[in-house]
Amino acid sequence: MGERGVSPGTGTAQRPEAVGWGGLPAHIARRIIADAHARGVAPGEPLADESRLIEQYGVSRGTLREALRLLSFLGAITIKAGPGGGARLSNPGPAVVGSALGMVVQFRGATLRTVFEARSALEPGIASLAALHRTDDDLAVLDRSMTALRAAEELPGYAYAEQSGLFHNAVAEASHNDVLATVVPALVAMTSTVPWRYPRGGRKELTGRIAVLIAAIRDRDAPGAATATAAMFQWVMDDLDRNQRAALESRILWPDVDAGLAARAR
Repeated sequence: MGERGVSPGTGTAQRPEAVGWGGLPAHIARRIIADAHARGVAPGEPLADESRLIEQYGVSRGTLREALRLLSFLGAITIKAGPGGGARLSNPGPAVVGSALGMVVQFRGATLRTVFEARSALEPGIASLAALHRTDDDLAVLDRSMTALRAAEELPGYAYAEQSGLFHNAVAEASHNDVLATVVPALVAMTSTVPWRYPRGGRKELTGRIAVLIAAIRDRDAPGAATATAAMFQWVMDDLDRNQRAALESRILWPDVDAGLAARAR
């Protein structure tokens, strides 16, 4: 006997054609999240137990568990075994978006150049929003980021690049735009998958440019923040075009993006 898709929260059978993209487990996963939202379930709170979910959605235990595994993979729920365990709603992090986007852009043939172009198109506007919406707490994070960047200027390895990425993520958070604060970490992670160097003498130069950007954000100077960010990206890309063109044309690969995001999440 075949399984049935169901209307959210009703237990009423739907026609199979209502299942849509991804098959029945994905359809049930979408219904679980829609129902949780409708009921006001908050991250950290439990969903119904397994037997109740099976009855509610009219599916087998195997199909339900596939749906829950999908939601767990996407970071939408956590699952704990044993007494007091079960599925609880969770907050998916930017790594979920970054991993999926990394897979898509690999198959589209994206390169480091296209990632930098995307960032140089987006991040001046993000900096402008940060200048308009930043709070004192945001400024404190940006100031700590500046201190960390100055401390890393002379350090070997990737410490400076890591701090630079954290700074750009902090600006995105200061924009108080949830979409942009989710997308920027994915683009930052892609930028770090290809080996490239800052321009000659570039760490101190970049730190100075970041200081100008932070000052504009502090002064709520939205045009100044956008201009400083655009100039910073242009400076980096011009040098890469002159001296590291092979790096700019290197492909972005999903395994590298995924590994970088996983390392940042630890």
